[in-house]
Amino acid sequence: MKKIFTPIILALTITISCKAQLNHLNETELMYGIKFNNITLKNITVSNGNLYQIKSFFGNDIQQEINNTSPSLSKDFYNNNISLGFEDQSDTGNNYNLSSIYVLNSSITINVQSLSIKLGDHKSKFSGLIFNPNCNSYVFTNENKGTIALSFKIDNQTDKVSEIKLIVY
Repeated sequence: MKKIFTPIILALTITISCKAQLNHLNETELMYGIKFNNITLKNITVSNGNLYQIKSFFGNDIQQEINNTSPSLSKDFYNNNISLGFEDQSDTGNNYNLSSIYVLNSSITINVQSLSIKLGDHKSKFSGLIFNPNCNSYVFTNENKGTIALSFKIDNQTDKVSEIKLIVY
């Protein structure tokens, strides 16, 4: 019994600890408040991985790679500035959902709450927000679901933003 009880307690402790180290956003803040170069997360999400819409958001130099092999149909879009991933869990090729966004350089500005952040910005821009030392990041997530995480990783030596990514679980 002790062998089963200890891992359960440990898992609950880690979950509570991590949850306390996140900055929570309501649905409106999440979908309309998170912006990548003034393009809302809502607009990116409802594009469903449509190449023409992604190009209209992030430029005509966006390249597309498609994986048509089951069980994970996917589309990846990228240029020198940003990388976006979409997956079709239905395996129909008609239902692509956003799975990730990676910011590749400082030409992309991310807005969240009242912040405007780029790669290379100093961590002082996050003044008053919760820092998650487990992943050395400021993490924003949807408050009741925890299915979307926007993270700003801070370099320990420079105290500057070294990585920006959004992951949809």
